[in-house]
Amino acid sequence: HVDRLPDDLVEELVSSVLGRLGEGDPAPSKTVLRGLIAMLEGRLGPDHQLTLNALSAQANFGRDVGDHTGRIETIQRVLDSYDRQGSTEDAVLAALGLALAQNDVDGPHAALRTYESAYTRADSTGRPELRSQVLRNWGIVLNEAGQPGPAEQRLTEAVTQARQSTDRDTLGLAQIALGLLLQHQDRLAEARPVIEEGLAVLEPMHPEAIIGRSHLSAAIDGRTCGCRNTSSTIENAFREFALAKLPPDLLADLSVTLEDDDFKIDAQLSREPTEEELERLNGVMQSAYAEFRRRISDPR
Repeated sequence: HVDRLPDDLVEELVSSVLGRLGEGDPAPSKTVLRGLIAMLEGRLGPDHQLTLNALSAQANFGRDVGDHTGRIETIQRVLDSYDRQGSTEDAVLAALGLALAQNDVDGPHAALRTYESAYTRADSTGRPELRSQVLRNWGIVLNEAGQPGPAEQRLTEAVTQARQSTDRDTLGLAQIALGLLLQHQDRLAEARPVIEEGLAVLEPMHPEAIIGRSHLSAAIDGRTCGCRNTSSTIENAFREFALAKLPPDLLADLSVTLEDDDFKIDAQLSREPTEEELERLNGVMQSAYAEFRRRISDPR
């Protein structure tokens, strides 16, 4: 009986179950997860971290299998728990997850009230990076809801808040979001420097950097959208990532092509490599391949 196990074994059991979610038929996983959560709530309470971990896994599982109603209900339970505990920063992140789920299921209008409450929580923490994160997501959804004016206000403030933090990713993400909004409104002269600033602080392989780079190329060409340039941008980012980690005189050419979400790589050596260089070449290509495949398959 699980209720007789010591806490450390219960923790191992929970980790094992959560790690195997999604294997095979999802129906048994859903039943097991529901039973696991009921057991944890009865033994440890609804606010214990193990219970919350299991609820978070249930929400992610619901997203993956299309149980959208269950996903929203589960995230709401997590949010309620953090509110009860006074864990405001955790509640902000849970509220962002709830808004994302609501947007996925019912469209942007359903999420706007949740973003408003998320910002109230974020503002109370005094942390500019949290304010920026909420404002960025809120602005994007406002634009999707056909409210470009308020969207621009939120995104501009997201950049302002991010500048007050030390989180470079937060700043880059806010700048890319604002730059894309301006570009899609045919305000290319305003958009270009904002996107360039965002690209300067984000890692080249970050999904938003790839989107930003494709749009920057379009802006330079006088176009209002670079959404169709993504494949070539990913190929160039892969190539730059690999070349930056290799001796500059090792390769005569490196060709990278993205076909059906998979990379075709052709590396032409300019000279005979040492054994160490050959190992490094293989290692760099494997790490680049794995990282970019992960970014493509799960941009979240």
